[in-house]
Amino acid sequence: MIKNVFQVVPLVNVSFFQKLFSQLPAENSVIEVNNLLASYPIKEISNENIYEIEQRYQINIQKEFKLNLEEFYAVYLNDCLKDGVLSNLDFENLNHLKLILSLKDDCVEKLNHNVGIIVYRIIFEKAISNGKLIQEEEQLLNKLENDLKLPKSFITTITNEVKHNFIQKHVENVIKYQELSPDQEEEINNIAKNLKVDLLFSKEITNQLERLRLYWKLENLPLSTIEPDIVIQKSEKCYFKIGSVKWHELKSFKQKPLHYKSDMKALKRFYLNSVFQKVNDYSLKYVDTGNLYLTNKRIVFIGSYKNLNIRFDKILRLSPQSDGIEIDKETIKSVFIHLPHKLDEFSLILDRLIKELELNS
Repeated sequence: MIKNVFQVVPLVNVSFFQKLFSQLPAENSVIEVNNLLASYPIKEISNENIYEIEQRYQINIQKEFKLNLEEFYAVYLNDCLKDGVLSNLDFENLNHLKLILSLKDDCVEKLNHNVGIIVYRIIFEKAISNGKLIQEEEQLLNKLENDLKLPKSFITTITNEVKHNFIQKHVENVIKYQELSPDQEEEINNIAKNLKVDLLFSKEITNQLERLRLYWKLENLPLSTIEPDIVIQKSEKCYFKIGSVKWHELKSFKQKPLHYKSDMKALKRFYLNSVFQKVNDYSLKYVDTGNLYLTNKRIVFIGSYKNLNIRFDKILRLSPQSDGIEIDKETIKSVFIHLPHKLDEFSLILDRLIKELELNS
């Protein structure tokens, strides 16, 4: 049975001058070799068939079309490796192809390496696509490595690179969907363990994972209460405190929603991506600097000169900025709160407390 690896190609037309001098287009010699490969089983083609073509064209095909002959071998080898395995028949055909194409040992070794490395990478990527490498797939890869005599250094480089890329992509997807639960973190650790790879990421990704770990806790676990150093109502609990907060007022001309509108995912996306977005300073009216508290009912601000608070049921929207958060209220004037740090933590806790208050009302 003939492998449909090669296709018969029409010969190039003889030019006027070639007809005049009884010459044949040299490129037709290598096309005829291709057509032999396309028309007969490899082992039925002999050196004499190739020699006969060279005699008719008065050419040394190995010398004039060396790269084409190497390509014939590489194409056939690649086809043999479609399933990642070289059978005994494949080996016989490849050795015969090497013989009739007059390819030297070092040339074949180079072609085996070049094609083999590409195929090995594809098979290895597929093998670890579920986050682990089973014994059967490992044995297949070892056979491929041994059959083609692939250099160990190449294999190490490929496997390390593919494993790193796999876990990198997996983690990037976790960040994309802004969710890092304990189960997901355990899955990442299990993948690293199964693939025997260290969890080494860029500083940016490491920071994003740390934030997502915190965000999951703030979103799903009971919030920790703190003992406030101010007087609050008996029915209130305090969940957050921070100092050196600057309180501003501004007139907001944006259309306000009728009810509280905020998106936890949008807040997380903003803080994860560190988008630079800042309110124009000229629109802000500085009020005071002091301590900020979050209870289960309101925002409490204790300033140097002025004490302020905003009840959650008066808040309509949260708009995160790079250096603070804008809070739209029912009144014309909105509030811009500048926090020195923990801006994301403050915003997520505030969003959760507002929604919980709404739910329990």
